[in-house]
Amino acid sequence: MWVGLVLSFAHAAFAIQSQQAGVISAIEFRGLSGTTETLAVQLAGIRVGDVASEASLIAATNRLKQSGRFLSVTHKLQPQDDDGVLVIIEVIEKRVVTAIRFEGQAKLSDGQLKNELTFKVGDGLDWFAIREGGDAIVARYRDLGYGDVTATYDRDSIEQSGEVVYVIQEGARVVIRQIAYEGNTAFGASQLKKKVESKTALWIIRSGSLDPSRVDSDVVSLRRFYRDEGFLDAQVKFRIDVREDKNIRLVFVIEEGTRYAIEQIQFTGLSVFSKEELLAELGSKVSEIAKRPKIEGDARLIRDKYGTIGNIHAAVRVTRVFSEDPGLVQVTYHVEEGEQFRVGRIAVRGNTRTKDKVVRRALDLYPPDDLLNLSAARDAEKELMQTRIFSSARVYPVGDQPDVRDVVMDVQEAERLGDFIFGVGVTSNSGLVGTVTLDLRNFDLYDPPTSWEELYKFRSFFGAGQRMRLELQPGTDVSRFRLDFTEPYLFDKPVRFDYSAYLFGRGRDGYDERRIGSTVSFGKRFGRGRLRGWTGELAFRVEDVNLDDFDVFTAREIRDDRGSNLITSLKGSLVRDRTDNRFKPSSGDRLRVSYEQFGVLGGDHNFAKLNASYRWYKTLSTDARERKHVLELRSEGGAIVGDAPVFERYFTGGTGSIRGFDFRGVGPHEGIDDNNVGGNFLVLLGAEYSYPLFGDNVRGHVFVDSGTVDSEVYRVSVGFGVRLTLDIFGPVPLEFNIAAPMLSDEDDEEQVFSFVVGGLF
Repeated sequence: MWVGLVLSFAHAAFAIQSQQAGVISAIEFRGLSGTTETLAVQLAGIRVGDVASEASLIAATNRLKQSGRFLSVTHKLQPQDDDGVLVIIEVIEKRVVTAIRFEGQAKLSDGQLKNELTFKVGDGLDWFAIREGGDAIVARYRDLGYGDVTATYDRDSIEQSGEVVYVIQEGARVVIRQIAYEGNTAFGASQLKKKVESKTALWIIRSGSLDPSRVDSDVVSLRRFYRDEGFLDAQVKFRIDVREDKNIRLVFVIEEGTRYAIEQIQFTGLSVFSKEELLAELGSKVSEIAKRPKIEGDARLIRDKYGTIGNIHAAVRVTRVFSEDPGLVQVTYHVEEGEQFRVGRIAVRGNTRTKDKVVRRALDLYPPDDLLNLSAARDAEKELMQTRIFSSARVYPVGDQPDVRDVVMDVQEAERLGDFIFGVGVTSNSGLVGTVTLDLRNFDLYDPPTSWEELYKFRSFFGAGQRMRLELQPGTDVSRFRLDFTEPYLFDKPVRFDYSAYLFGRGRDGYDERRIGSTVSFGKRFGRGRLRGWTGELAFRVEDVNLDDFDVFTAREIRDDRGSNLITSLKGSLVRDRTDNRFKPSSGDRLRVSYEQFGVLGGDHNFAKLNASYRWYKTLSTDARERKHVLELRSEGGAIVGDAPVFERYFTGGTGSIRGFDFRGVGPHEGIDDNNVGGNFLVLLGAEYSYPLFGDNVRGHVFVDSGTVDSEVYRVSVGFGVRLTLDIFGPVPLEFNIAAPMLSDEDDEEQVFSFVVGGLF
């Protein structure tokens, strides 16, 4: 009896299983029109004889949907007499592209036009792609000067037949031969043309095509420029004049109107700061031109001032009201001060291998006493990015507690943990130089490897924010070996520690110079007090300098320092850096002063050096692509107190000092061979204007260099050059300069062309 019941139950279970997941005995597609059943079976990936499980059928329908040929796919099972199942798949097909044709075109071939499309015959109909294809065709024609071109298609015809036909009306080809401005008195054409993207034709380089959308954008740009400069009623239109040669003259017609000045500046909503305090901070003043960027920049300045005292939600809205007197405007800053917050908890996120303290120490805020300073948060972001340890850094407040906000420091570590570089470079100063460099920017001296695998996979010596750089530079004129180690926070204090050891060899004018030595330095950046923004440094140097291989007639003044010279020195420096970017500054300034005393712990020479340098940067203008035109002014001075050996005197000339002269080609000369023996003081003054040439990496510059190291003649040179960076397995900096000396001495060594070429491979 029990056996019979078990068999009956097993038979019933088998019957249920056959209906739900039997063997596929047949496959039937319903709804196919453009797709063959054979192709549909291949796309589904199932076949007769497979087990019809629910999971396998869902996977089959998903594959059909992903093929892009069907709008919907469903399936069902139907039991068969042979204990198998019939799989029925019902589909609704997409209409496919059966053909692509073009009508009306003469300038471009079918192949050229098809290259502008993102779809092809056999693809499902995608109306977005079809519309984008028409826009791409129009853009291609406009680049060729066909400003009135149209490309249309019939949607109904495509839905019925699947054939995509673009009907093109090319229109007449017009080329801009001249761009002119009418009605402009405050600004010349040379200044206005920087604000427009439309360009005249230039053989091979520019087509000069007329693009109506680009011209409309130029009108907006010119109007914005005028209104930014205080012409609040300015209007700009354009006119197209057809010339006799069928080309065109594009004319921007300008109605400048009145240039408005500021009659008065008012504030509303003040309680923390007084009107007088804020007026002293503003760049805009009463009676000055009402320049919109300056006024809006002052609004941001006011908001940032509140942000430094914990009012992180302060908002400033500016309004301008025309005065009853003509040509005047009243400016009002509406301030919503918001609440004041102190620093709560500081959380570090996003660092996977870098220690929290490396991120945290960039923020000069300490809970719970400090006010939440948004300016300090921005400075922390800047400092974290300039370490090159992180690819992104954000510092922002979070939370909803009264009077307190936590701070999140969200970082993303750079993909490259370090660099192992083989390189070669050539300069007019130093000849051909090879480079082998190991540079670890997030080094940890106290994290030694436990295996070779940890070492070569950078799983050790990593994460403490230290830097270790090992560099070997053999060259034709200069050879150098150098080891540098930096701990930016010695013993977790805001004190920077640097150690360097080096070997150096170079052929000089009439002799060879070799140096071996090391330096130890301690630096501190002052975040508060009177020296806020300054960095102080104290460095000790010990070095052996050897002069040998003298020419027969080398000057006696150089021969006096023949052989080994032991040098010890203690150097104190103060640096204030207020530039916007440490590596490519475009605004701000950098000041450095130093005093170095030689012979502090013995040695062969006792004297002192006093040096100072100052560089100032200003962005003069920014083009439509956000590329900057930058003016740089620089000065440097130095003096030696006492009797210094030749190898520690001042030399100048060449790239980095006075271009237009040889490296170390300026200075007093002595002896039969006319050897340069250097000077006891240094004066350098220069100015450079740099501007974009092509793309983002090619810049031109014009410059004036001047200076001297003696009291006889002051040298001056003028010139121009190009800087660019190529990306060939890494950044490759290049600089080429042509300079002509205007003032020089008869003994100076001139060099009209100078260059720096550095390559990585």
